[in-house]
Amino acid sequence: MQGNANNGIEKLVESLELITARLLEVTVANNQIATSQTPEMRGLFDKWLECLTGEILRVIDERNGNINVTELAKALGLSSSSTLSLLLSLERKGEVDITEINAKKGDGKNREICGCLKP
Repeated sequence: MQGNANNGIEKLVESLELITARLLEVTVANNQIATSQTPEMRGLFDKWLECLTGEILRVIDERNGNINVTELAKALGLSSSSTLSLLLSLERKGEVDITEINAKKGDGKNREICGCLKP
């Protein structure tokens, strides 16, 4: 019985170590990006977003406004979540009007959590 308790504590400690390491990694990466925000880097990022949103607008026109977010995400090389965020940004800017959304129940897995933290 004592062995099972120790095993559980060891797994908990290991899990906490992974979480701490991942948080530190993300913090360091964010700091590196933030400190390298030169005008050139910002310009490249803006150009990348311009290309992505241009492609989204092209697809909307091509398909008479009917798009599949999952398919569009794959075509753009983005996650569905990021693609939807870009669509919402275009809607907030008045470049598109989102009139319908079709949704289905998900798998319950948070796609924003790194695979290294998942059990």
